[in-house]
Amino acid sequence: MVIANDEGEATFKQLKEYDKTRVLHPLNPKHDDMELGKDIEYRIVGVVMEKKKRYR
Repeated sequence: MVIANDEGEATFKQLKEYDKTRVLHPLNPKHDDMELGKDIEYRIVGVVMEKKKRYR
């Protein structure tokens, strides 16, 4: 899971790699994957290191 900056907008997505292809996969299934290529400028701003879940 990463936070990526795409055209001035921060987004939280899963970074997947298939051979030499990188894809930003959204958590919302209504949105499509974004294939990252040389023509798309993006910057990884942060990487999720831990996930915690609270139970009541």
